[in-house]
Amino acid sequence: MARRSTHFIFAFLIASCAFAQPSIYSTEVVNSASYLYQGQPGSGIAQGSIFTIFGTGLGTNTLAQAGPLPLKTSLSGTSVTVTVGGQTVKAYILAALSYQVNALLPSSTPAGSGTVTVTYNNQTSAPEPVQIVPASFATYTFYSSGRGQASATDLNGNSNTIIKTFHPGDWVILWGTGLGAINGDDSTTPPVGNLGSPTVHVGTASLTPPYAGRSAQYPGLDQVQFQIPSGVQGCDVPVAVEINGVVSGSPTIAVSASGQTCSDSILGQDLIDKLAAGGTVHFGFVQLFAIILRYPPLPAGISVPDFGEATFSEFTPQTAGLASYGVSQGYCITGNIQPDASPGQLDAGAAITMQGPTTATIPQSYPGWGIYFTSFNTGAQFFWSDLNYTVSGPGGAKVGAFSVADTTSIPSAYFSGMIAGQTLPRSSDLTVTWTGGDATLQNGQVTIAGVSAAASNENISWAFMCTAPLAGRSFTIPKWVLSTLPPTATGYIGIAPYPIGYIWIGQFNNPVTFQAPGLDKGILMDEFFNGYPVYYQ
Repeated sequence: MARRSTHFIFAFLIASCAFAQPSIYSTEVVNSASYLYQGQPGSGIAQGSIFTIFGTGLGTNTLAQAGPLPLKTSLSGTSVTVTVGGQTVKAYILAALSYQVNALLPSSTPAGSGTVTVTYNNQTSAPEPVQIVPASFATYTFYSSGRGQASATDLNGNSNTIIKTFHPGDWVILWGTGLGAINGDDSTTPPVGNLGSPTVHVGTASLTPPYAGRSAQYPGLDQVQFQIPSGVQGCDVPVAVEINGVVSGSPTIAVSASGQTCSDSILGQDLIDKLAAGGTVHFGFVQLFAIILRYPPLPAGISVPDFGEATFSEFTPQTAGLASYGVSQGYCITGNIQPDASPGQLDAGAAITMQGPTTATIPQSYPGWGIYFTSFNTGAQFFWSDLNYTVSGPGGAKVGAFSVADTTSIPSAYFSGMIAGQTLPRSSDLTVTWTGGDATLQNGQVTIAGVSAAASNENISWAFMCTAPLAGRSFTIPKWVLSTLPPTATGYIGIAPYPIGYIWIGQFNNPVTFQAPGLDKGILMDEFFNGYPVYYQ
């Protein structure tokens, strides 16, 4: 549940493994902003960038942070070595703890396939593979891991949120890392100047930023500066930086035509106004999903368990950037197939109960936190048309007991001109069309989403989610979105092959509001999707 700021203040959980041999988790040498696993498109570690290593026994049990510049290659007994093509370099250590190290890769590191090792207390880990690339930029976010609201400021340093919006024509500074190598010493104040030739995708517009280079103060920390184009609007507008054909994430920014707040957040205008007035907001969000994947070679289709999740979150004016729920109409985000990137700090009890044809629970994901998730097996699927069901919670340390009932909607949106098993592009735009749908649901929108896995164990996978006006009957998914997916692998049910890539379309029902002690508001909604297994290539 770490948070990251542009001053490199990291909040870590404590792990007790100080005297064990260091061990790096497989594929978890990652860009410190995107957190993309090694092997995913855009996951390479750029020369001169800040990267993160996850594992065990990597450092002390209490956080060690780098002191004044220049940076050092050892911190409280932790050091990091990168070897590429027979050449070995020492990374500069920014912060170290038993399970996480943040480091700066020297610009002089050769590009190519290599390995990383961590040494702590004179014990060295086994080498972990890594790909070093000239550039691969990712934007820091309020929530970490490249999801949700971007770390973006105006020229005066004010953070963009749903209560401090940008406007068309405003200047924006995105804060991230990975634009590439500098000519100079990475351990000290970096030189200012443009690096590479990135493209910024904001909403449906693409532009060349006037400045994309290091910040004036912090080694490895990059700025991308641009102006908001006309016609862009929404609480969750995607912004992605493409460099050398690589996109490493698409966090969001909040844009309004005028004023300081946006209007399409699922929080509702009442809670946005409370935040804007300086108040604290407690919000609960419960979602239930059903996806039907048709695949004629398998008469029953591809079985996808229904699943449910919930978060109970606190937002203040200072943390309003954590209130991130999906993507605004007409746009796409990558990495997500559901609309919740909120923090879930409010304990609402050990589990949430669902009562439909049978009873099932959505357990608490982390003890003491307000995050809940489960996949229902086929024997406990709940969702079909016109089904009455109840969701209830016993209450916990922060949120009291609640119960809310709803009736599922009728899923009626279907792709047209698409067949199961077909190949969809990763290197060009994709226009999809549909029939059906209900104009009274989801404010007259549809949601289009997909996922692709690069291996049968699905460890290397990525996703996207878009919203579009139902009445338009077609939508174009941009190339930059599809390029973030890995090429789709083939799985098998018995001896029957099928693609481990999927695309679906559907709608959310109209949310039902509920109350609970400790909440300003709770929302329950269910979501139905129809789709196909496909190959993204």
